[in-house]
Amino acid sequence: MIKAVVFDFAGTLFGRPTHQWLSPQHLSVLRAPAPYIARMNAAERAVWEARDLTVLANRSAHWTLFRLAGLTMPDPLFQRLHDPAFWLPYADTAAALAAARPLKVGVLSNISWDIRGVFARESLSVDAFLLSYEIGFSKPSVRAFEAACVRLDVDPSETLYVGDDPVSDGAAVKAGLRFAQISTAPVGRRPPVLLEALASHGIAVS
Repeated sequence: MIKAVVFDFAGTLFGRPTHQWLSPQHLSVLRAPAPYIARMNAAERAVWEARDLTVLANRSAHWTLFRLAGLTMPDPLFQRLHDPAFWLPYADTAAALAAARPLKVGVLSNISWDIRGVFARESLSVDAFLLSYEIGFSKPSVRAFEAACVRLDVDPSETLYVGDDPVSDGAAVKAGLRFAQISTAPVGRRPPVLLEALASHGIAVS
């Protein structure tokens, strides 16, 4: 029996609508960073791996990523990546959070800034936020998922994790959670995959 649902944030509950503030080159790098990560030296790779633990690491990691792609990272661009105004809920986010009640609901995110204000702006509430920069470790570490279960006071086997990344989010199964992978897209272009994911695990949706 599922007693709790934990959601990813970026690309799952919230996203950016059009990326119009990004150049096509910057957007391409963010969507497919692997070739540039492969060119990082050991120190740069370590910062990249820790990018969601502090704002400073996040800034340095993205500066390196874009530099290796032959691009600059203007300060306004970095600020927009962390600006609540540039994060909007998907069309089915509110319905999915409502459907997850009366179960316990949490958000576990690899992120270096406080997203609570984004939820408050949309009048969306959850029982617990597990943010990597606060808990000190990030997905795919099993400790991140274990921390979410401890905070919600549920057993991993009773917990469903919903996310779009098969690697970082998919690691939920290593911690004993159930995992529902969804597809992602910019806001306004994604079908109601959250509700489908919940329904596929026996959670009633309307």
